[in-house]
This record gives sequence, C-alpha cells and structure tokens, in this order.
Amino acid sequence: MITITLVTESKLYIKDNTPLYDYFDDYSKLFNFLVRRCVHHLRHQLNGESESRYRTDLMLDFNITNRMAKAVMRTAKNQLKLLKESAQYRFKNLYKRKCSLYKKIQKLKLRLSSSSTSLKQRKLAKVSLFWTQMKMNKVNQLLSNGLRLHLTFGTKHLLQTNKIKFLAKRDNQVVYIGDKNETCGNQQFQISFNSKYNRFDYKLRLENQWVFGSNKYIFGSFVLKNKEAKVCILKTLSNKKLNPLTYRIIKHDDSLYLQIMYRRETTDTTRCNQGVLGVDFNKGFISVSEINSDGRLQSLTRYTYLHQEKATRTKTSMLELVSKLVIQAVSVGKDIVIEDLVSLDSNKKQEKSTSKNYNRMINSLKFGLFKHCLLTKATKEGVFVQVVDPYNTSKIAKASYTDKMKLNIHDAASYVIARRFYQYD
Repeated sequence: MITITLVTESKLYIKDNTPLYDYFDDYSKLFNFLVRRCVHHLRHQLNGESESRYRTDLMLDFNITNRMAKAVMRTAKNQLKLLKESAQYRFKNLYKRKCSLYKKIQKLKLRLSSSSTSLKQRKLAKVSLFWTQMKMNKVNQLLSNGLRLHLTFGTKHLLQTNKIKFLAKRDNQVVYIGDKNETCGNQQFQISFNSKYNRFDYKLRLENQWVFGSNKYIFGSFVLKNKEAKVCILKTLSNKKLNPLTYRIIKHDDSLYLQIMYRRETTDTTRCNQGVLGVDFNKGFISVSEINSDGRLQSLTRYTYLHQEKATRTKTSMLELVSKLVIQAVSVGKDIVIEDLVSLDSNKKQEKSTSKNYNRMINSLKFGLFKHCLLTKATKEGVFVQVVDPYNTSKIAKASYTDKMKLNIHDAASYVIARRFYQYD
C-alpha cells in the first residue's frame, strides 16, 4: 500500500467568491512577505532560536494566528528545500560543463597543431579557442565560489520592465496547511459538499487584522470537475482523522484558482513474475508486446497519438495513449517495460551518436512527454514501470525476429524490449 499526494484545481468565479477576492490581495502580500523573511532567517538557523519561539515572535510582531505562523514556517521550509536542490543541481552541472569544455579545448589545440589545417581554419580555431577558454575560466570561478543559493522570487528582467507585474506575480499565492487531526482536515480552510447544487462550499477563517466585530469567516463556493479527485475528497471529509487537506489559492490574470492537495492510497496492481508489456516508442504510435515469464509472445497491440500538432492537442493525445496503455497493464496484471532513452530528455546530456540521421530522429520524438505522462498515470493506478537499456534493440529485432516470427521492425523491437527485462536478449 502506497500513499501518494495528488493535486486538483478549480476556478473561483468572482460572482460566488467576491469576499475572497476583496480579502486575497492584502492577505497574500503579508503572507508572502513573512515567507521571504522566514526563508532568510532559516538560512541563518533562526539566529539560534527554536521554531516554537520563532513562531511566537511572528504572532506577536505581526498580529497573526498560530495557524498562519505554522503555514508560513512550512511554506518557507519547502521553498528553501527547493532552492537548495536547485543550487545542487546547477553545481553538479558545472562539472559536466567543465569536462565538455576541456574536451573542446583539446580538440581545438590539436587542430591548431596540425599541419594540414588551412590558414582560414586556423584563424577560426583561434577565435573559438579564445572564447572557449573564457567560458572555462567562468566555470572555474563558479566552482571556486562553491554552492550558492539563488534566492529569487521573480525574474530580474520582469522587475526592470514591469515592476507592478513583478510584485503581483511574486505575491500571487497563499497556502493553508492541513492536518488530519483538525476538523475537515484543515482548521483554517474548511470545505463541505452541497448536494443540492452539486458544489463545494468553503469557510475561511480571517486573520486578526481583517476581523471586524463577530464576523470571523468569509464564505464562498466552487465546482470540482475532476470526478476522481471529488470522490477522494468526499471520502476524506466523511472519515474523521483520515487524511489532511492542504489548499493553495493562486491568482492568475485577475482570477483566483483553488488547488486542493489530497492523499490517496494505491495498491500494487501489477507484477513482473507472470510477464511484462514491452513498449517501443515511435513517431505517432507505440508498439506493445505482451509476453509471459518464459519470454513467449502472447499479444501485440498498437496505440497511436498525434505527433505534429499544437502542444495542447499533442499532450491530450499523449494522455489518451498512456491511459489506454495503463488500462491494458491493469487488465493483464503485468508491469510496463520501456527503453531508457535519456538522450531524448531535454534536461539531460550525453555522448551523441556519430550518425546525424539518428540524432535528428531521436530528438524529434516526444519521449520526454510520453515518459512524464506514463509515470504520472502509472503511479496513480499502482502500475510499475521498468526501464531497460535501449542498446541495439532494433538491430536485434531485425536480425532475429522480423523474418522468423513474421513481425515488422517496430513490433519486433517491442518484443526485444520485453525479453530484455528478463535478460533473454
């Protein structure tokens, strides 16, 4: 049994949530200011204070409740964690950058020392060597400075061109942290289902500065279109102390959107001891081979998707394809096996093949989108996705199975991928 956290979103229309629109701007400015302040203090270990003492000082200095102070602390911790991981990722990439520049410098020096190099090529090589060495010096300087956090809450270009938009984007969201021991999974933001109008009503606790008289809450409503999320949230609301519900309100283009983070338990619905589904990814379609644990082919399936269309239509088509593939895996109870085509991920670099046609082919595929959609959908349904080495799968398929089993090259490649999981090929 695995517990995963999912997010669903709903638009908050102004006609049903006018008090929230009036309250959000002032509250979000204070909330985000305290988060930035807390991030700075967390970097310096809260100046030796304990977290409880720091929250108490926040409550007294800014006249906020303990619930808001906890939300500020939790949000600041998460933000600082992301900033540290981002800095570590950039720092590791500097070593990769240094290695690639070093290889380039050696090639340029070798070209300059060669007697067969023409005068024009020598001049171009000298200019390229100069700028490559300048890049190397910059990388060495960054490495000598060590790991540094970039505490940015917006882009410098946006600040210089449109300061109002920069400030609005910086302070465009607030978070209400949930706790399973609190009423409705969240003490500050509580929702209930209105069966008469088929919508959710919420009750938001105001902070002290915005309380006038006995009116401590603002009310509103929203509609949740995601049926799966709706069922899980209703289950959480009906069972006390089941799971927390965390809410995030984001302002975008003068409209508010409510994101609900809820938890769901998934069971492992697939196994690899009875066989697997091998997937060969191609332009516009995937070939799927189902085999048993002995490596024998049981069925062949092909699913298509839109390859050259607008980004939204392509993603929608890819989601439909992934959904069909996961449904097939659940129905037969077998894991999915794909190739580890890391060269197709835009954020990864590796040694390229000497074949320009091969490089052009793999970089035109949408494997990164396919992999992301597949992992997201498979995790929700409890389907395991296994990865194998893609080396020579098509060559082995063509040499061993296309003629012998009367398969085309793509079906044979998916068959090789499935068999490779059991180390048969």
